[in-house]
Amino acid sequence: MPVVHVSLIKGRSKEVKKAIAQDITESIHKHSGAPKEGTTVIFHDIDGDSWAAGGTLFSDRAKK
Repeated sequence: MPVVHVSLIKGRSKEVKKAIAQDITESIHKHSGAPKEGTTVIFHDIDGDSWAAGGTLFSDRAKK
């Protein structure tokens, strides 16, 4: 069964994650036919000082 890993900067609410999980599950079901009950979505909450893009930590971007 499908397993989807989603990495996000910490701070998203439970409601936001629930909506993301529902949308991902629906899309997997729609495009692959996999049963919704068998689709797993795993969230990885990452601190802003543990993730960088373009050489800049996300925690530093928030300060600008």
